[in-house]
Amino acid sequence: MKHSLLRFALLGFAALFAAAAEPPPNIIVMLADDMGYGDPRCYNPASKIPTPNMDRIAAEGLRFTDAHTPAAVCTPTRYGFVTGRYAWRTRLKTMVLWSEYEDPLIEPSRETVARVLQRSGYRTAAVGKWHLGLNFAKPGGGFVRGKINHLNGAGGTREVEFTSPVQGGPLALGFDTSFLLPGGINLEPHFWLADDRVVGKPAVWRAAGAPTRPGTSGLEVHEGWMAEGWSDEAVGPTLTEKAEAFLSASAAAKKPFFLYFASQAPHRNCTPPDFVRGKSQAGVRGDMVYEFDWAVGRVLAKLDELGLAQNTLVIVTSDNGAVPKSDEGDDFGHKANGDLRGAKGGLFEGGHRVPFLVRWPGQAPAGQTNASLVVLTDLLATFADLAGAKLPPGAGPDSFSVRPALRGAAMDATARPAVVLHSGGGLFAIRQGPWKLIFDAKLKPAQLFHLGRDPQEATNELAGEPQRVTEMQAELARIRAAPF
Repeated sequence: MKHSLLRFALLGFAALFAAAAEPPPNIIVMLADDMGYGDPRCYNPASKIPTPNMDRIAAEGLRFTDAHTPAAVCTPTRYGFVTGRYAWRTRLKTMVLWSEYEDPLIEPSRETVARVLQRSGYRTAAVGKWHLGLNFAKPGGGFVRGKINHLNGAGGTREVEFTSPVQGGPLALGFDTSFLLPGGINLEPHFWLADDRVVGKPAVWRAAGAPTRPGTSGLEVHEGWMAEGWSDEAVGPTLTEKAEAFLSASAAAKKPFFLYFASQAPHRNCTPPDFVRGKSQAGVRGDMVYEFDWAVGRVLAKLDELGLAQNTLVIVTSDNGAVPKSDEGDDFGHKANGDLRGAKGGLFEGGHRVPFLVRWPGQAPAGQTNASLVVLTDLLATFADLAGAKLPPGAGPDSFSVRPALRGAAMDATARPAVVLHSGGGLFAIRQGPWKLIFDAKLKPAQLFHLGRDPQEATNELAGEPQRVTEMQAELARIRAAPF
């Protein structure tokens, strides 16, 4: 009996030691550009786009049904993910940066998700669309400053010195390495940035609306410098190859890694490579959603090949909701945002409720849905939690760890801080539990919805809930006034 008890105790100590010695998970975040809640088939069985790899993640992990971006457009969501802080706390009060010649939105002193993980021993990389501002040298000294706001794509910046190191990018923010599409598929400048150096020779002036191949889309393209030989259709495959190379190098280094893979797809201009053309029934935009799914599949396959899948947390999501129509001007009967009201840019759910898929073998239960409220600003605090890292005072002020939800727990939405949502035009909404209050341009309450019983936001309950409206209005004022 004594021997049995001793053996049991030793086994218990061994199990505790093994748990303590368990390595931190590798982390991959794959961020689509303008992919809506109704694009993947695992969210919308009637989707006209095959998405076998996202569907695989849903089958092997968790599918979140109440996940949101902090803003309904690109730049502020990316800022929120990287910093755990709402972008409306910065100088950017509406819309996005209109070129990458703008002063970087993230200060070098700001805590970032990459810096937290880098301090914890992770290899860190950013691959893909950056769109957070960069300091390019100006001939004669100083930095280039681009256009402030030109929706028509005009006003490209000509006086740029491309041979000097570019400053204020990922390397200044905790990323060990980066390979960037500086501002996105449609914005100037049109070339690659490897770490802090321009790749190739930006000697071609690209006109607004000009495609890189006849017969393909140039929708929303801004004028500006472009590298010789540049091809919009090669962007997705090139980024995927760079992501795979980082995974291979990380496996060889035998260190945990964090990969932020920000795809260009399916943002306009929609230019799917030939091998994915016609794969969807939703036009070239649908083909680009398929291209993003292909990239997801390539990353999963590389993890399998390298023997890294078991201890890698993979999150697949989007930076905001979808633009419903493809570049051809038709939606082809495809509901890019599912049955949600609204679309990219707005405060209705279609603007910011996004797919959020999690695969974490042995940790996230397979084939389940999770209705916990999750916002992309939460990932900084969550990853710090996973890495056992302490955030400095004031870091990630709008980030809330959702680690239990990644393991399948149903987190009570009423137990977490209120979530502030922001539109492209600078309007605010606040979410508390199932309630969502939308404000007008003068911060006057305009619409109140109970998303639990009315996910399509069909019934405005503002008049019947005066006390709730007052309390939510006061909470928004408190959050906005916080000195972060």
